[in-house]
Amino acid sequence: EARVRPILEAVRTGGDAAVRDFTQRFDGVALGDLAVPPEALAAARVPDDLAAAIRLARRNIEAFHAAQRTATARIETAPGVTCWRRAVPIERVGLYVPGGTAPLFSTVLMLGIPARLAGCREVVLCTPPGPDGTLPPAIAFTAHLLGIDRVFRIGGAQAIAALAYGTESVPRVDKIFGPGNQYVTVAKQLVQREGVAIDLPAGPTEVAVVADETARPAFVAADLLSQAEHGPDSQVILISTCSNIVDNVLTEVERQLEDLPRKDIAKQALAHSKAVVFDDKATAMAFVNAYAAEHLILAVENPEALAEQVVNAGSVFLGHLTPESAGDYASGTNHTLPTNGYARAYSGVSLDAFVKQITFQALTEEGLRTIGPAVATMARAEALEGHARAVTRRLDALAGAPPPALPPRTGRVHRQTKETDIHVTLTLDGHGHADVHTGLGFFDHMLEQIARHGGFDLTVHVDGDLHVDEHHTIEDTALALGAALLDALGDKRGIERYGFLLPMDDALAQVALDLSGRSWPVWDVPFTREHVGDVPTEMFAHFFKSFADAAKCNLNIRAEGANDHHKIEAVFKAFARALRQAVRRDPARMDVLPSTKGTL
Repeated sequence: EARVRPILEAVRTGGDAAVRDFTQRFDGVALGDLAVPPEALAAARVPDDLAAAIRLARRNIEAFHAAQRTATARIETAPGVTCWRRAVPIERVGLYVPGGTAPLFSTVLMLGIPARLAGCREVVLCTPPGPDGTLPPAIAFTAHLLGIDRVFRIGGAQAIAALAYGTESVPRVDKIFGPGNQYVTVAKQLVQREGVAIDLPAGPTEVAVVADETARPAFVAADLLSQAEHGPDSQVILISTCSNIVDNVLTEVERQLEDLPRKDIAKQALAHSKAVVFDDKATAMAFVNAYAAEHLILAVENPEALAEQVVNAGSVFLGHLTPESAGDYASGTNHTLPTNGYARAYSGVSLDAFVKQITFQALTEEGLRTIGPAVATMARAEALEGHARAVTRRLDALAGAPPPALPPRTGRVHRQTKETDIHVTLTLDGHGHADVHTGLGFFDHMLEQIARHGGFDLTVHVDGDLHVDEHHTIEDTALALGAALLDALGDKRGIERYGFLLPMDDALAQVALDLSGRSWPVWDVPFTREHVGDVPTEMFAHFFKSFADAAKCNLNIRAEGANDHHKIEAVFKAFARALRQAVRRDPARMDVLPSTKGTL
C-alpha cells in the first residue's frame, strides 16, 4: 500500500503526464498518445489457428454468460402491493487486462463479453504496452472482435488510477474489472474506498489440486505447473491422503519443469508452494474449504460426490480430463476469480457483475390500507416517528373515502364440439343482465334466473344439434358455464365460498354450494312430468352434474313441492343465490384463501 498510494495520488493530480512517467519508469516505454487508434485495432492480425480458437472460446463464453440473464418478475406480496427487480447495466466500466511476460488476451474475452451482453454503454480497456510501445496483437485482435474501441496502453497501478479518477485521455469509470499482480490488486482495493466499485480482489493466481490414488501424476503435475508459470507470486497446493501419489506427482513436476519455457518463473512460484498429505478425506476437505482456492481441481475417482462438499472455491474442475486451462480459455466459465481466500465471500465475475439490480415497489390504495398500519407500528417501535407519519398522513387522507373498488371478475369460454358451438361470458360482479339464446325457451328462462337472482351478467349463445335432441345443448352449456365460473373466480381469495336455500309457493329448494375445487354433485329432485316447457326433466340433473364437474365444486341440491315447474324454477333461483353468496368478496379479507388446506 505504501508503494501504491503515491502512484494513485500522482495520477489523480497529474493526469496523462503522470501516467506517461510511470509507464517510462516501470515498463521502459516512452508513450505519446495513450490511446490505441481504432484502425490499429482493426489491423491487428493473429495466426489463423489462434483466430479460430479465440472465436470458439467467444462462442462458449457468450453461451454460458447469456444463460445468466434473468427475467423481470413482478410479485404481489400483499393485495395492492407489487414489488419487482430490474437489471440495469452499469454505464461505464473499465477492464484491466494484465500484460507483462504473458499478455492475457483471454481476459479480454472474459471481461468484454459479459460487459457487452449486459449492455454497458461505455467499455474502456487498459493493458500494458509491449517493449516497442504497441499492443500485443492478440489483445488488439480480441478487443476489435468484441467491438471494444477505447483501448489504452497503460498497465499497473497507474492504469487503475486512470480508470478510477479519469485523465485528459482516459474516461473515469464506475466499476473496474480484471486481475493483476499484487500492486494492481492493492490499487483496486484503495480506489474502492473512494467510491469506485471493483469486481473482486483477483490475483496473484493460485490452484489447489485434490488427488487420490486414481489420479494421473503427469496430469496433476501439468496442472500445478500451469499456474506456477503465471508469475513468481503464484501459489500451487497439492492435497492428498495418499503419500505415494504426492511423491509421484512431485517427481513428475521436476521432470516436466526442465523443458517448460517459463521454468525460471515457475521455480520461484514452486518455492513457496506446498504438498500436503492428510489422514482422511474429511480433514482434507476441511482444509480445501478453509484455503478457498481460486481454482480447485478434483482429480479423484468420484469428483461429483466430492464436489458436493465444496463450499469455498472460485471455480471447480471435476475429474481427470478437466484441466484448469479449460476454464482459463474456452469452457465458457469466467476466469476472473477471487484469490487469497476471498472465495469464502466473493464469486467470480459473471453477467451480474456488470449490472445493478434496482428494486421497485408500488402500492395502490388497497395496498396502503393493507400494510400501512403494520409499517407505522414497526416505525414507532424503532422510534422513527417521521417514518410512521409518512404512512399515517396518507391513511388519514383516505379516511372516509370508500374502500377501493375490487376488480371485476369475468370468465369467458368458447366450447366447440361436433354437436355444439357455445360462447359463454359470465361477470360475477354484474347487474343481473342476461343475453341467453340456446334454442330452448324454458332453458333460456332458467339461465336468465341465474343471472337475475345471482346479480351476474350472463351471455350464453348456443348453436346446438336440437334437430337430434336437447341433450348436447343442455349438457355442453353447463360445462361451458362451469368453466366460465372457474375462469372468473381466479385464485378465489376473499370469497365466502358457501350458500343457500329458497322457498317458492308450494316448492322448497335447498342448494348447498361449496367452491372447494372438488367436484361432488348430489341431486335429489323428483319429478312427476317428463318435460317442463321444452326441456326434458331428466336433463336438469345432467345440467347440474356437468356444471359441478366443470366448476370443480361441491353441489348438493334437494327440492320438494307439488308443481314441477315451481320446483325446478326454485332450484335455479336457489342455485343463483347460493352462487352469489359463495362468490361474494370481503374487501378486508382479500389476502385470505378460505381454506385450512391452503388451496382451493
